[in-house]
Amino acid sequence: MSSPPVTDDWRQMKHRSHDMRVLKAVLASIMFQGFLLPAAQASDWSARFFDTEDELFDVSDILSQGGFIPVPVIITEPAVEGGLGIAGQFIGSSDTPGAAPGRTILGGGYTGNRSWAGGLLQQGSLADGQLLYRAGLGLANLTLPTFPFGGGTEVNYDNEMRFAFGNLRYRIPDTPLSLGPRFIYRSSNVSVESQGPLAEQVNTVVARVTGERHYAALGLSLNYDSRNNPFTPTQGMNAVLKHDIYSAALGSAKDFTELQLNIQAFQTMSEEWSIGAKLSIDSVSKGAPFFMSPGVDLRGVQYGRYQGDTALSAEAELRHQFTPRWAGVVFGGYGQTFADNSRLYEARNDIWTYGVGIRYRIARRYGIDFGVDVARGPESTAFYIQFGHAWARTMD
Repeated sequence: MSSPPVTDDWRQMKHRSHDMRVLKAVLASIMFQGFLLPAAQASDWSARFFDTEDELFDVSDILSQGGFIPVPVIITEPAVEGGLGIAGQFIGSSDTPGAAPGRTILGGGYTGNRSWAGGLLQQGSLADGQLLYRAGLGLANLTLPTFPFGGGTEVNYDNEMRFAFGNLRYRIPDTPLSLGPRFIYRSSNVSVESQGPLAEQVNTVVARVTGERHYAALGLSLNYDSRNNPFTPTQGMNAVLKHDIYSAALGSAKDFTELQLNIQAFQTMSEEWSIGAKLSIDSVSKGAPFFMSPGVDLRGVQYGRYQGDTALSAEAELRHQFTPRWAGVVFGGYGQTFADNSRLYEARNDIWTYGVGIRYRIARRYGIDFGVDVARGPESTAFYIQFGHAWARTMD
Protein backbone atom coordinates (compact mmCIF):
# COMPACT_ATOMS: atom_id res chain seq x y z
CA MET A 1 0.00 0.00 0.00
CA SER A 2 1.37 3.39 -0.92
CA SER A 3 0.40 6.95 -0.08
CA PRO A 4 -0.02 9.78 -2.60
CA PRO A 5 3.07 11.90 -3.28
CA VAL A 6 4.38 15.21 -2.06
CA THR A 7 5.99 17.67 -4.48
CA ASP A 8 8.75 20.26 -4.08
CA ASP A 9 6.32 23.07 -3.31
CA TRP A 10 4.47 21.22 -0.53
CA ARG A 11 5.47 23.90 1.97
CA GLN A 12 3.12 26.28 0.19
CA MET A 13 0.02 24.14 0.86
CA LYS A 14 -2.95 25.85 2.48
CA HIS A 15 -4.66 24.83 5.69
CA ARG A 16 -1.76 22.66 6.92
CA SER A 17 -2.51 22.47 10.65
CA HIS A 18 0.02 22.26 13.49
CA ASP A 19 -1.90 19.35 15.04
CA MET A 20 -1.57 17.34 11.82
CA ARG A 21 2.20 17.82 11.73
CA VAL A 22 2.53 16.79 15.37
CA LEU A 23 0.44 13.66 14.82
CA LYS A 24 2.57 12.63 11.84
CA ALA A 25 5.73 13.10 13.87
CA VAL A 26 4.37 10.96 16.71
CA LEU A 27 3.43 8.15 14.32
CA ALA A 28 6.86 8.22 12.70
CA SER A 29 8.55 8.21 16.11
CA ILE A 30 6.56 5.19 17.27
CA MET A 31 7.37 3.28 14.09
CA PHE A 32 11.12 3.89 14.17
CA GLN A 33 11.40 3.31 17.93
CA GLY A 34 9.85 -0.08 17.26
CA PHE A 35 12.62 -0.82 14.76
CA LEU A 36 15.41 0.23 17.11
CA LEU A 37 14.33 -1.04 20.52
CA PRO A 38 15.99 -4.42 21.33
CA ALA A 39 13.77 -7.26 22.47
CA ALA A 40 15.62 -7.53 25.78
CA GLN A 41 14.32 -4.09 26.76
CA ALA A 42 10.74 -4.86 25.78
CA SER A 43 7.96 -5.85 28.15
CA ASP A 44 6.28 -9.25 27.92
CA TRP A 45 3.47 -7.72 25.89
CA SER A 46 5.71 -5.83 23.51
CA ALA A 47 7.93 -8.89 23.06
CA ARG A 48 5.26 -10.12 20.66
CA PHE A 49 6.56 -7.45 18.28
CA PHE A 50 10.01 -9.02 18.07
CA ASP A 51 11.24 -12.09 16.23
CA THR A 52 12.71 -14.83 18.42
CA GLU A 53 15.15 -15.70 15.63
CA ASP A 54 17.00 -12.38 15.38
CA GLU A 55 15.31 -10.33 18.17
CA LEU A 56 14.41 -7.55 15.73
CA PHE A 57 11.08 -5.76 15.27
CA ASP A 58 8.60 -8.12 13.57
CA VAL A 59 4.81 -8.45 13.49
CA SER A 60 4.57 -12.06 12.27
CA ASP A 61 3.44 -13.29 15.69
CA ILE A 62 0.64 -10.69 15.83
CA LEU A 63 -0.59 -11.67 12.35
CA SER A 64 -0.42 -15.41 13.01
CA GLN A 65 -2.74 -15.00 16.01
CA GLY A 66 -5.40 -13.11 14.07
CA GLY A 67 -4.04 -9.65 14.76
CA PHE A 68 -3.50 -6.82 12.33
CA ILE A 69 -0.96 -4.21 11.30
CA PRO A 70 -2.12 -0.58 11.61
CA VAL A 71 -0.41 1.14 8.70
CA PRO A 72 -0.30 4.95 8.87
CA VAL A 73 -1.15 6.56 5.55
CA ILE A 74 0.53 9.95 5.45
CA ILE A 75 -1.27 11.82 2.69
CA THR A 76 0.94 14.60 1.39
CA GLU A 77 -0.57 15.05 -2.08
CA PRO A 78 -0.67 18.81 -2.85
CA ALA A 79 -3.95 18.42 -4.73
CA VAL A 80 -5.73 17.56 -1.48
CA GLU A 81 -3.55 19.74 0.78
CA GLY A 82 -2.13 16.91 2.83
CA GLY A 83 -3.84 14.66 5.31
CA LEU A 84 -3.69 11.49 7.35
CA GLY A 85 -5.24 8.06 7.19
CA ILE A 86 -5.00 4.63 8.76
CA ALA A 87 -5.37 1.17 7.23
CA GLY A 88 -5.69 -2.04 9.24
CA GLN A 89 -4.15 -5.07 7.52
CA PHE A 90 -5.68 -8.33 8.83
CA ILE A 91 -3.75 -11.23 7.29
CA GLY A 92 -4.72 -14.86 7.83
CA SER A 93 -2.66 -18.01 7.46
CA SER A 94 -2.34 -20.23 4.41
CA ASP A 95 -2.04 -24.00 4.47
CA THR A 96 -0.36 -24.02 1.03
CA PRO A 97 3.25 -22.71 0.96
CA GLY A 98 3.53 -19.66 -1.30
CA ALA A 99 -0.22 -19.28 -1.67
CA ALA A 100 -1.83 -15.94 -0.90
CA PRO A 101 -3.46 -16.00 2.55
CA GLY A 102 -6.81 -14.43 3.26
CA ARG A 103 -6.57 -10.71 3.81
CA THR A 104 -8.88 -7.96 5.04
CA ILE A 105 -8.02 -4.27 4.71
CA LEU A 106 -10.10 -1.67 6.51
CA GLY A 107 -9.08 1.95 6.23
CA GLY A 108 -9.88 5.58 5.72
CA GLY A 109 -8.37 9.02 5.48
CA TYR A 110 -9.09 12.76 5.67
CA THR A 111 -7.25 15.56 3.87
CA GLY A 112 -6.57 19.26 4.16
CA ASN A 113 -9.06 20.20 1.44
CA ARG A 114 -11.76 18.20 3.28
CA SER A 115 -11.64 15.20 0.97
CA TRP A 116 -12.26 11.90 2.72
CA ALA A 117 -12.56 8.22 1.89
CA GLY A 118 -13.11 4.92 3.64
CA GLY A 119 -13.45 1.34 2.51
CA LEU A 120 -13.21 -2.38 3.13
CA LEU A 121 -11.41 -5.00 1.02
CA GLN A 122 -11.65 -8.76 1.54
CA GLN A 123 -9.83 -11.43 -0.44
CA GLY A 124 -9.19 -15.11 0.03
CA SER A 125 -9.97 -18.58 -1.29
CA LEU A 126 -12.69 -21.22 -1.07
CA ALA A 127 -13.06 -24.91 -1.89
CA ASP A 128 -9.49 -25.85 -0.90
CA GLY A 129 -8.04 -23.02 -2.94
CA GLN A 130 -9.88 -23.79 -6.19
CA LEU A 131 -11.97 -20.62 -5.98
CA LEU A 132 -10.37 -17.23 -5.41
CA TYR A 133 -12.38 -14.18 -4.49
CA ARG A 134 -11.95 -10.45 -3.94
CA ALA A 135 -14.66 -7.99 -2.89
CA GLY A 136 -14.79 -4.45 -1.60
CA LEU A 137 -16.99 -1.47 -0.89
CA GLY A 138 -16.50 2.10 0.17
CA LEU A 139 -17.53 5.75 0.32
CA ALA A 140 -15.59 8.85 -0.72
CA ASN A 141 -15.97 12.57 -1.22
CA LEU A 142 -12.94 13.74 -3.15
CA THR A 143 -11.81 17.03 -4.64
CA LEU A 144 -9.27 16.12 -7.32
CA PRO A 145 -7.39 17.86 -10.14
CA THR A 146 -7.46 17.20 -13.84
CA PHE A 147 -5.19 18.78 -16.44
CA PRO A 148 -7.29 19.41 -19.56
CA PHE A 149 -6.37 20.23 -23.15
CA GLY A 150 -2.72 19.27 -22.75
CA GLY A 151 -1.89 22.23 -20.53
CA GLY A 152 -0.19 22.54 -17.18
CA THR A 153 -3.11 24.26 -15.43
CA GLU A 154 -5.26 22.09 -13.20
CA VAL A 155 -9.02 22.25 -12.86
CA ASN A 156 -10.49 20.81 -9.67
CA TYR A 157 -13.65 18.73 -9.60
CA ASP A 158 -15.60 17.20 -6.73
CA ASN A 159 -16.64 13.55 -6.86
CA GLU A 160 -18.94 12.22 -4.14
CA MET A 161 -19.17 8.49 -4.71
CA ARG A 162 -20.12 5.08 -3.43
CA PHE A 163 -18.63 1.93 -4.89
CA ALA A 164 -18.66 -1.84 -4.67
CA PHE A 165 -16.97 -4.61 -6.63
CA GLY A 166 -16.54 -8.36 -6.62
CA ASN A 167 -14.49 -10.94 -8.49
CA LEU A 168 -14.70 -14.75 -8.32
CA ARG A 169 -12.12 -16.84 -10.19
CA TYR A 170 -11.70 -20.56 -10.78
CA ARG A 171 -8.12 -21.80 -10.50
CA ILE A 172 -7.34 -24.18 -13.36
CA PRO A 173 -5.81 -27.31 -11.74
CA ASP A 174 -2.03 -27.75 -11.99
CA THR A 175 -1.56 -24.35 -13.65
CA PRO A 176 -0.92 -20.79 -12.46
CA LEU A 177 -4.03 -19.66 -14.37
CA SER A 178 -7.40 -18.59 -12.99
CA LEU A 179 -10.37 -16.85 -14.57
CA GLY A 180 -13.84 -15.72 -13.67
CA PRO A 181 -16.50 -12.99 -13.68
CA ARG A 182 -16.33 -9.52 -12.11
CA PHE A 183 -18.93 -6.96 -11.14
CA ILE A 184 -18.43 -3.23 -10.57
CA TYR A 185 -20.85 -0.59 -9.31
CA ARG A 186 -20.25 3.06 -8.55
CA SER A 187 -22.47 6.05 -7.89
CA SER A 188 -20.81 9.40 -8.65
CA ASN A 189 -22.03 12.93 -8.05
CA VAL A 190 -19.57 15.12 -9.96
CA SER A 191 -19.25 18.89 -10.15
CA VAL A 192 -16.51 21.21 -11.40
CA GLU A 193 -15.24 23.22 -8.43
CA SER A 194 -12.74 25.57 -10.08
CA GLN A 195 -13.75 28.99 -11.44
CA GLY A 196 -12.65 30.90 -14.53
CA PRO A 197 -12.67 30.53 -18.32
CA LEU A 198 -10.77 27.21 -18.34
CA ALA A 199 -13.15 25.68 -15.78
CA GLU A 200 -16.14 26.88 -17.80
CA GLN A 201 -14.67 25.25 -20.90
CA VAL A 202 -14.22 21.98 -18.99
CA ASN A 203 -17.74 22.21 -17.60
CA THR A 204 -19.11 22.49 -21.12
CA VAL A 205 -17.24 19.36 -22.24
CA VAL A 206 -18.19 17.21 -19.21
CA ALA A 207 -21.75 18.51 -18.67
CA ARG A 208 -23.31 15.16 -19.59
CA VAL A 209 -21.62 13.33 -16.71
CA THR A 210 -21.96 15.94 -13.96
CA GLY A 211 -24.58 15.53 -11.26
CA GLU A 212 -25.41 12.13 -9.81
CA ARG A 213 -24.89 9.19 -12.14
CA HIS A 214 -24.72 5.43 -11.66
CA TYR A 215 -22.28 3.14 -13.47
CA ALA A 216 -22.42 -0.65 -13.47
CA ALA A 217 -20.42 -3.26 -15.35
CA LEU A 218 -19.99 -6.97 -15.81
CA GLY A 219 -16.60 -8.23 -16.82
CA LEU A 220 -14.14 -11.07 -17.00
CA SER A 221 -10.63 -11.40 -15.59
CA LEU A 222 -7.84 -13.80 -16.56
CA ASN A 223 -4.95 -14.17 -14.10
CA TYR A 224 -1.53 -15.78 -14.23
CA ASP A 225 0.35 -15.98 -10.93
CA SER A 226 3.66 -17.76 -10.32
CA ARG A 227 5.10 -15.41 -7.67
CA ASN A 228 7.20 -16.87 -4.87
CA ASN A 229 5.54 -14.45 -2.41
CA PRO A 230 2.20 -12.65 -2.76
CA PHE A 231 3.36 -9.59 -0.78
CA THR A 232 6.98 -8.86 -1.72
CA PRO A 233 7.87 -11.17 -4.64
CA THR A 234 11.40 -11.62 -6.01
CA GLN A 235 10.69 -14.46 -8.45
CA GLY A 236 7.85 -15.30 -10.84
CA MET A 237 5.16 -13.38 -12.66
CA ASN A 238 1.75 -11.87 -11.96
CA ALA A 239 -0.33 -10.96 -15.01
CA VAL A 240 -3.95 -9.76 -14.95
CA LEU A 241 -6.19 -9.09 -17.96
CA LYS A 242 -9.55 -7.45 -17.22
CA HIS A 243 -12.37 -6.54 -19.61
CA ASP A 244 -15.40 -4.70 -18.22
CA ILE A 245 -18.58 -3.74 -20.09
CA TYR A 246 -20.63 -0.86 -18.71
CA SER A 247 -24.17 -1.08 -20.02
CA ALA A 248 -27.54 0.61 -19.62
CA ALA A 249 -28.98 -2.89 -19.29
CA LEU A 250 -27.23 -3.05 -15.90
CA GLY A 251 -28.35 0.43 -14.86
CA SER A 252 -25.27 2.27 -16.11
CA ALA A 253 -25.69 5.91 -17.16
CA LYS A 254 -23.22 5.40 -20.04
CA ASP A 255 -22.33 2.53 -22.36
CA PHE A 256 -18.59 1.98 -22.67
CA THR A 257 -15.88 -0.61 -22.06
CA GLU A 258 -12.61 -0.72 -20.14
CA LEU A 259 -9.66 -3.00 -20.89
CA GLN A 260 -6.77 -3.35 -18.42
CA LEU A 261 -3.54 -5.34 -18.69
CA ASN A 262 -1.09 -5.43 -15.77
CA ILE A 263 2.06 -7.53 -15.88
CA GLN A 264 4.74 -7.72 -13.17
CA ALA A 265 7.72 -10.05 -13.60
CA PHE A 266 10.48 -10.80 -11.08
CA GLN A 267 13.83 -12.58 -11.36
CA THR A 268 16.28 -13.51 -8.60
CA MET A 269 19.89 -13.16 -9.79
CA SER A 270 21.66 -14.11 -6.54
CA GLU A 271 21.04 -14.17 -2.80
CA GLU A 272 21.47 -10.38 -2.68
CA TRP A 273 20.17 -9.17 -6.06
CA SER A 274 16.82 -9.37 -7.84
CA ILE A 275 15.11 -7.38 -10.58
CA GLY A 276 11.49 -6.63 -11.43
CA ALA A 277 9.60 -5.05 -14.30
CA LYS A 278 6.01 -3.97 -14.78
CA LEU A 279 3.87 -3.02 -17.76
CA SER A 280 0.40 -1.52 -17.36
CA ILE A 281 -2.00 -0.61 -20.16
CA ASP A 282 -5.41 0.83 -19.32
CA SER A 283 -7.88 1.86 -22.03
CA VAL A 284 -11.50 3.05 -22.12
CA SER A 285 -13.78 3.34 -25.14
CA LYS A 286 -15.65 6.39 -26.34
CA GLY A 287 -18.38 7.39 -23.89
CA ALA A 288 -16.45 6.84 -20.67
CA PRO A 289 -16.83 9.70 -18.13
CA PHE A 290 -13.75 11.89 -17.86
CA PHE A 291 -13.06 10.92 -14.23
CA MET A 292 -12.63 7.29 -15.31
CA SER A 293 -10.08 8.18 -17.99
CA PRO A 294 -6.90 6.21 -17.25
CA GLY A 295 -3.71 8.00 -16.26
CA VAL A 296 0.00 7.26 -16.11
CA ASP A 297 0.67 5.27 -12.94
CA LEU A 298 4.31 5.72 -11.95
CA ARG A 299 6.15 6.69 -8.80
CA GLY A 300 6.98 10.37 -9.27
CA VAL A 301 3.85 11.28 -11.26
CA GLN A 302 1.06 13.18 -9.55
CA TYR A 303 -2.39 11.60 -9.67
CA GLY A 304 -4.37 12.85 -12.66
CA ARG A 305 -1.40 14.65 -14.22
CA TYR A 306 -1.41 12.66 -17.49
CA GLN A 307 -4.74 11.19 -18.62
CA GLY A 308 -6.28 10.05 -21.88
CA ASP A 309 -8.29 7.29 -23.55
CA THR A 310 -5.33 4.96 -23.06
CA ALA A 311 -2.42 5.16 -20.64
CA LEU A 312 0.78 3.12 -20.72
CA SER A 313 3.07 2.80 -17.69
CA ALA A 314 6.31 0.79 -17.57
CA GLU A 315 8.73 0.55 -14.67
CA ALA A 316 11.86 -1.45 -13.79
CA GLU A 317 13.26 -2.01 -10.29
CA LEU A 318 16.59 -3.34 -9.04
CA ARG A 319 16.66 -4.67 -5.46
CA HIS A 320 19.69 -5.33 -3.24
CA GLN A 321 19.30 -7.27 0.01
CA PHE A 322 21.82 -5.78 2.46
CA THR A 323 20.82 -8.01 5.39
CA PRO A 324 18.00 -10.50 5.96
CA ARG A 325 15.91 -7.54 7.17
CA TRP A 326 17.09 -4.51 5.19
CA ALA A 327 17.04 -3.95 1.43
CA GLY A 328 17.35 -1.07 -1.00
CA VAL A 329 15.74 -0.48 -4.39
CA VAL A 330 16.42 1.76 -7.37
CA PHE A 331 13.82 2.18 -10.10
CA GLY A 332 12.97 4.01 -13.28
CA GLY A 333 9.80 4.39 -15.30
CA TYR A 334 8.35 5.50 -18.61
CA GLY A 335 4.80 6.49 -19.51
CA GLN A 336 2.68 7.90 -22.30
CA THR A 337 -0.98 8.57 -23.05
CA PHE A 338 -3.18 8.37 -26.15
CA ALA A 339 -6.30 10.49 -26.66
CA ASP A 340 -7.91 9.60 -29.98
CA ASN A 341 -11.50 9.79 -28.67
CA SER A 342 -11.11 12.40 -25.94
CA ARG A 343 -12.49 15.92 -26.10
CA LEU A 344 -10.73 16.85 -22.87
CA TYR A 345 -7.22 15.35 -22.98
CA GLU A 346 -4.30 15.34 -25.38
CA ALA A 347 -1.70 12.65 -25.96
CA ARG A 348 1.60 12.95 -24.06
CA ASN A 349 4.84 11.09 -24.75
CA ASP A 350 8.17 10.54 -23.00
CA ILE A 351 7.14 10.76 -19.35
CA TRP A 352 10.26 9.59 -17.47
CA THR A 353 10.68 8.92 -13.74
CA TYR A 354 13.36 7.53 -11.43
CA GLY A 355 13.97 7.02 -7.72
CA VAL A 356 15.33 5.07 -4.77
CA GLY A 357 13.83 3.34 -1.76
CA ILE A 358 14.58 1.47 1.46
CA ARG A 359 12.81 -1.67 2.74
CA TYR A 360 12.51 -3.38 6.14
CA ARG A 361 11.16 -6.95 6.44
CA ILE A 362 8.40 -6.19 8.93
CA ALA A 363 6.89 -9.72 8.92
CA ARG A 364 9.55 -12.36 8.21
CA ARG A 365 7.22 -15.38 8.23
CA TYR A 366 4.94 -13.76 5.65
CA GLY A 367 7.66 -12.07 3.59
CA ILE A 368 6.15 -8.58 4.00
CA ASP A 369 8.25 -5.45 3.58
CA PHE A 370 7.63 -1.93 4.84
CA GLY A 371 9.51 1.02 3.41
CA VAL A 372 9.78 4.45 1.83
CA ASP A 373 10.46 5.53 -1.77
CA VAL A 374 11.64 8.88 -3.10
CA ALA A 375 10.86 9.43 -6.80
CA ARG A 376 11.49 12.18 -9.33
CA GLY A 377 9.05 12.86 -12.16
CA PRO A 378 8.86 15.47 -14.93
CA GLU A 379 7.50 18.18 -12.60
CA SER A 380 8.42 17.28 -9.04
CA THR A 381 9.95 14.98 -6.43
CA ALA A 382 7.64 12.72 -4.42
CA PHE A 383 7.84 10.24 -1.54
CA TYR A 384 5.71 7.18 -0.83
CA ILE A 385 5.16 4.84 2.10
CA GLN A 386 5.05 1.22 0.92
CA PHE A 387 3.49 -1.84 2.56
CA GLY A 388 4.41 -4.90 0.56
CA HIS A 389 5.62 -4.27 -2.97
CA ALA A 390 5.15 -0.87 -4.60
CA TRP A 391 3.16 -2.57 -7.39
CA ALA A 392 0.85 -4.44 -5.00
CA ARG A 393 -2.21 -2.38 -5.95
CA THR A 394 -2.22 -3.73 -9.51
CA MET A 395 -1.25 -7.30 -8.56
CA ASP A 396 -4.07 -9.75 -7.95
